[in-house]
Amino acid sequence: MAIIPGYPLDEGQEQRVPVDPLRQWVIDVLCHEAMIPVEAAAGADRLIEADLRGIPSHGTRALPRYLDQMKAGGIDPRATILTERDTPAMAVLNGGKGLGHVAATRAMQMAIAKAKEVGTGTVAVKASQHFGAAQVYAMMAAAEGMIGYATTSTGPATVTAYGSRGPAVANNALAWAAPTRDGHPVVLDMACAVSSWGKVHSMGMYGQPIPEGWAVDAEGNPTTNVDDAKTLLPAAGPRGYGLAFFSSVLCGPLVGARMPLKKTWEIASDGSEHFMYAIDINAFVEPDDFYNQIEATVSEIRELDPAEGFDRVCLPGDLEAERERAWRQDGLPMHNDQVESLQAVAEAKGIPGPWTVA
Repeated sequence: MAIIPGYPLDEGQEQRVPVDPLRQWVIDVLCHEAMIPVEAAAGADRLIEADLRGIPSHGTRALPRYLDQMKAGGIDPRATILTERDTPAMAVLNGGKGLGHVAATRAMQMAIAKAKEVGTGTVAVKASQHFGAAQVYAMMAAAEGMIGYATTSTGPATVTAYGSRGPAVANNALAWAAPTRDGHPVVLDMACAVSSWGKVHSMGMYGQPIPEGWAVDAEGNPTTNVDDAKTLLPAAGPRGYGLAFFSSVLCGPLVGARMPLKKTWEIASDGSEHFMYAIDINAFVEPDDFYNQIEATVSEIRELDPAEGFDRVCLPGDLEAERERAWRQDGLPMHNDQVESLQAVAEAKGIPGPWTVA
């Protein structure tokens, strides 16, 4: 049985970085780039949450790239988020090409507020930028006792159509989160390809090949070499291909933006779009009925006999919740290459970071 690997970890290539000082350092760095403190804090929170959930490529490892785009004009650190369309149940925001985490946070907050009023809330965002990990936004709704959904666009097509040798769709991320009465929410966060590009690059950082069946090279031939991987294969064949297509519909034509085949890597002109959805459980059913069903099912699934190669049966989000609890206490495992990258930022800004410099 093939078990999809998680992000690689290797204590010999890492150091532990304390979470709270790292969060404050990110805030300080973003404020240095002229972001207002409350928006810098929102950006820092979403980055640290991604780190804690075990998605480093979408956490603080991405910060130097965002800073480079601020310098180049692709991301506006002082962007004004405008509401272009607004009804009791939905809205469309213009992110002003600011840091995507800020616009996406605002969008999910609006979706939650609308759901409290009318049962569901839907907010789409145009003219934004990369927003990090999708699950952190779905979890915002779960924290309010709601079911949350989030998806986003990326740049141009980097995933094959099922049956093709070249790119056709983007590697959109999507996430669902459902609350439980006691304990952490059930959370699904997935790329529409068999892997995220972030995981591919992380495996290269740790000196690991990618598994067979993940990617093809520039000629459309299968490869396990990270450097040769140019296009990813869709998750579960036609299913991932179809999910990617419809995620791009929600985060493309629905807000007047382009589909991936028409996008470029020009961040300033072709940014990212987002789609947030919140469902208020109270509007649909008695909350106790919902939670009793969810928690009974969660318990019964965890009690199932594990298959060969597994030591237990988990729900989506279990492993991420365990990492978050442990790493908040023990510090984030950060690859030495990331430490070096963040240290370059710290030196350039004159803001020391909470890690050890070799």
